Amino acid sequence: MSRNISIAVAAGLISGLLQIALTLPASGGLLLAYIAPLPLFLAGLGMGVRGAGIAMLVAGAVSLPFTSPAFAATQALVYGLPVIVLSRQALLSRSDNHGQLHWYPPGHLLLWMSGMALAGFVLALAAMGLFGDGLMTYLETVMAPFAAAFPEPEQRDMLLALLDYLPAFFAVSWTLGLIFNGTLAQGLLVRFGYNLRPTPELADIRLPVAWIGVLLAALLLSSLSGLPGVFGKTLAAIAIVPYFLLGLAVIHGISRPWKGRVAILILFYGLLLLWPLPVIVAGVGLVNALLRLRGGNDLNSTGGAGDSGGNAGKEE
Repeated sequence: MSRNISIAVAAGLISGLLQIALTLPASGGLLLAYIAPLPLFLAGLGMGVRGAGIAMLVAGAVSLPFTSPAFAATQALVYGLPVIVLSRQALLSRSDNHGQLHWYPPGHLLLWMSGMALAGFVLALAAMGLFGDGLMTYLETVMAPFAAAFPEPEQRDMLLALLDYLPAFFAVSWTLGLIFNGTLAQGLLVRFGYNLRPTPELADIRLPVAWIGVLLAALLLSSLSGLPGVFGKTLAAIAIVPYFLLGLAVIHGISRPWKGRVAILILFYGLLLLWPLPVIVAGVGLVNALLRLRGGNDLNSTGGAGDSGGNAGKEE
């Protein structure tokens, strides 16, 4: 037990130091801060909720002297609490009548992340409305110095026009960051034999029918102006992420028999940031989800996207 506590404390210490990097003026600090949830996930997925909770408290205590109580509290809400929730859900399991163990589905984990991203956006709207002039006014203040750096009025107007998409960008970045850190943490735990559950496969993602309705409603809202339009754009961006991952699963499945598959996938991921490739991948995932609803064959029927493995265990 004391060994687990020591490991959780060490994970929190590293996470806290990485969070402090966000306050550094260098751009590299942002990259370091982006992997701050990784040690928390290592503690949560490797030792359970208790480990994640200890690591979160230590991370907050480490960052507090170098930043501020508000910063430490924000980091705990933005990263610590979601890691605890996701670790708890990921380690849930049940046995069927044949004694086979079934772990919490990856699709449900994505819905938890999407729900927390939406809750964070709503909380930011409420907080900025109660204690400030509103979220959009705050974003305009933040973007004003960047817009002033452009000499042409058209360029400034173009930059300010992106304000409506900033909440969506932050929500998607937060979600993908958690997915990246959680996947990396699980891979490391599997590699060294400390994982408590097998690695879920992307191809096993199943989303409820209602999620398509959420996406369609969000796209409808996004066509409106003002705050409703911003809410719709943000919700649409959040809702499309699970289909984006499902699209990646399709591509991984289709590419399994290809020669030079690794090189092709590396090139593909290198080009993934180019517009409109992410939208195309999400569209492939959406089509695959619709085929499943109609009882058709999955587009990625040639195989899954990931490798299950490792030592499955129970939370201590």
